[in-house]
Amino acid sequence: MPVHGQFSGEPADAVAAFEDYNDYEVATAPQVVTEELFHYTSTVAALTGILASGTLRLSPYERTNDLWESQPHYPVLSSHYDQRNFDAGFELWDEIDRQLRLHTKVGCLTQDVALPARLFNPDAHRGWAHLSLWAHYGAGHTGVCLRFGRNALVKAFLEHAGPAAFALHGPVRYLSSQDSPPTLGIDVGQVAEFGADAVALAYAEANKESLFFRKHIDWANESEYRLVLLNQSIDFDYIDIRAALTGVVLGSAFPQDQVQGLLEALSPYPEVAVDSLRFLNRRLHCFPFEGDVPQPRPVSPRAWPAPRRAGSLAERLLALRVADAEATTHQRASAQLVQEYIGTFKEGAAELLSELKCWPDAEVTILAQPTAVPAELRARKPGVPGEVIHFEQGFQCVMENLPPHSHTLIAAAAVQILADERMRLHGVVEIEHWLPDGNEHEELWRNQRETDTAGAGAAVATLLHELTDAVQTARVAFDRARGASPGIVEERRRDD
Repeated sequence: MPVHGQFSGEPADAVAAFEDYNDYEVATAPQVVTEELFHYTSTVAALTGILASGTLRLSPYERTNDLWESQPHYPVLSSHYDQRNFDAGFELWDEIDRQLRLHTKVGCLTQDVALPARLFNPDAHRGWAHLSLWAHYGAGHTGVCLRFGRNALVKAFLEHAGPAAFALHGPVRYLSSQDSPPTLGIDVGQVAEFGADAVALAYAEANKESLFFRKHIDWANESEYRLVLLNQSIDFDYIDIRAALTGVVLGSAFPQDQVQGLLEALSPYPEVAVDSLRFLNRRLHCFPFEGDVPQPRPVSPRAWPAPRRAGSLAERLLALRVADAEATTHQRASAQLVQEYIGTFKEGAAELLSELKCWPDAEVTILAQPTAVPAELRARKPGVPGEVIHFEQGFQCVMENLPPHSHTLIAAAAVQILADERMRLHGVVEIEHWLPDGNEHEELWRNQRETDTAGAGAAVATLLHELTDAVQTARVAFDRARGASPGIVEERRRDD
């Protein structure tokens, strides 16, 4: 039975289980690298530089932030026998390194990875969703993330490079080992014959993967795609992005006073889409930009009332911990007490599910939630005055008309264990009508009863039987509301 949730378990365990499952789901889901690339930058750099000029700057290789790249790399030197007296120590290594850094320019972008839509967080690996990149390169989330079509950007890059240059591009591979195999290709005789600059460029082309497309695994969160250009220039290089730019994503803290400047900078790019990010509960959400960026909620100036319970902070904290510990002890004991009846609930939910699956033009889902309990009777947190409930759990069967968001039939049952080990049972059937100005709930049947443990088995079976009958009776109203053929009320079971 596909029940989403748990019929028992402690909140902390449930949170840890959700975290573990969410991480496992993202780690094991199929990943599709899309045709989009992203570039994080500040608002000023985007508006006055990239968008104004229609170009993306390739920066000198020496400005990279990985020690694997920012510090010299010493290749193996070779020489013919008649060159053995040639002075080729650190001076040659330094010259080769200088030539590489002098003539190499790098453009750094982020790959976009799509996950299946069924995941709880299908945007976990999207190119615009890297929090550390927003912090480091996106001006602390106040900047923007430019979106490019990869094929169009690479085409512009190769056209710019020209025939006398080495133009390399591709994804970076991240390695955990901090050692790399020795690179070859520097011959002392060739340096003497052709010059250190020519040999350095030839060496770079022969060892391009090791030199330019390998980084330490600590940088793996960047999911980098690189454009690497080696030519005779020792200055910055710029590639035309006007045919490749497809979108602009605003950081979650993008300032409202920069909106007008952004829109003006984008006037030469009428086809470029603009999205805005919002950060909620440790997750970035991407929405089409509608003219205003979300503003931080102002902190309430009102002071929170003093607690009802007297005592110092230490005393009140101790009392809270005691209440939590006592509630956990009672909850575990009650879970053992009700374990047999929870099994009966699961069987009843499975039977109801199989019946509802036969209804046409509808989709059914079961959730492990105690929604059958009226709000005023639901369990309070430990230590809060009112009725003490040691255990509360149930299931909710949701029958949604297709197309969705029109009419929904809800059938739910729940069990509570009270302070004196008495059992309270709840059942409800209702229809939810989706309306433009707020949904309307129509309760068709409700049942509530209490019993002791001796009569609990019969009481649970009776409640589930009555719930199933109430669902079949409610089918007529549900079909009428959704414009379907009137449902046929099945003959009541005669199990008594």
